[in-house]
Amino acid sequence: MSSLKEKLKALPNKPGVYLFKDKNGVIIYIGKAKLLRKRVASYFKGKPEIKTSILLERLYDIDYIVTGSELDALILEDELVKKYKPRYNISLRDDKAYPYLKLTVNEEWPRLFLVRRKEKDGALYFGRYQGGMVRSVLRLVKKLFPIRWCRETPLRSREQPCLFYHIGACSGPCIGKISKEAYQALVQGIILLLEGEMEGAVEKLKAEMDKASAEFDYERAAYLRDRIQLLEKTIEGKTNLAKTPSPRLLSEVNELQKELKLQKLPMRIEAFDISNIQGSNIVGSMVTFVGGVPLKNDYRRFRIRSVKGKPNDVMAIFEVVKRRYTGSLAKKMETPDLVMVDGGAAQANFGKRALDEAKLEVPIIGLAKREEEIYFPRKKGVLKLSRQSPGLRLLQRIRDEAHRFALSYHREKRRKAIFS
Repeated sequence: MSSLKEKLKALPNKPGVYLFKDKNGVIIYIGKAKLLRKRVASYFKGKPEIKTSILLERLYDIDYIVTGSELDALILEDELVKKYKPRYNISLRDDKAYPYLKLTVNEEWPRLFLVRRKEKDGALYFGRYQGGMVRSVLRLVKKLFPIRWCRETPLRSREQPCLFYHIGACSGPCIGKISKEAYQALVQGIILLLEGEMEGAVEKLKAEMDKASAEFDYERAAYLRDRIQLLEKTIEGKTNLAKTPSPRLLSEVNELQKELKLQKLPMRIEAFDISNIQGSNIVGSMVTFVGGVPLKNDYRRFRIRSVKGKPNDVMAIFEVVKRRYTGSLAKKMETPDLVMVDGGAAQANFGKRALDEAKLEVPIIGLAKREEEIYFPRKKGVLKLSRQSPGLRLLQRIRDEAHRFALSYHREKRRKAIFS
């Protein structure tokens, strides 16, 4: 239990997904959280329910994935549960907990609501969703695309709108506040959104906004503008998250933890490389991988300031590592679980020195080319993994991507220098 308490202390108070594992490393439960530390801590407070007690008896380890927003956590949780089918996500819920969302495109004024089973009635069905998730998805969709909430069919005309209209959650088809054409455009946007085509949903809203503006309906145009901004913010949050790791990639991450004897699963790895030709146009790069997948929004390029005129890779490594983990970048970006530099003992030592000056306790390694040897700072000897090692393959992929990214920046700088 003491190791679990240490894990709990290390959890950030940020949105994300947590993974409970048994002593064999098998994922037994996956959950989402607005605040990871607070949510996971709740399992250990008070007297838990019987089903939670059963889960906690088998809990041996906790991992997590930080996401850009609560919605990202919700989406990622659903994807991971479908992929790994954790025992207690299934056994602690019955089949009724996995409903569908039904969009009644077979009606004149379509509705969207939760149902337990599909029918052959001409409507569109989306899902299945986890029970706790489906209502969140429903609220989000209707916030972005304000179709009607009322259950009656067919829809009757009214003189006075309902509360949903007054709070901006319904476009008011019952009082003639929206045309059938405009309402159908909202429905098409919902379809795109539920099928995962967020950018297409934005385009639908933008087309409707332009049309409303052209018709001098500025109130509706402003209303649609606000919806577009909300959806674009959602998309921005989602793009800050790497694609869902596959079982193969996650097995590489797990293997790497064992091979490097790391206390924490290295879900987020940041790698640095330096590129120059005889000391000219010296640049550095940093790439980020989450769960073995590149997170390109968290790539960074550095123009080296401390080294001029002659190559000095170790000082360049020191500079970029220190700049990454101090100042604005340290505040904006997540702390990695593992840092890797391209090179041997000298690069690893200078990278460690930079981390020390940044007052950051994160494991760091150097991966040297040719022999593919792994160096640890301030330690004699090297670790040489089998060429077939899944962990080594992951490190090579990340190192090669850091090299590619640094080289492309160097070539760009050199080209500009030639023509300037």
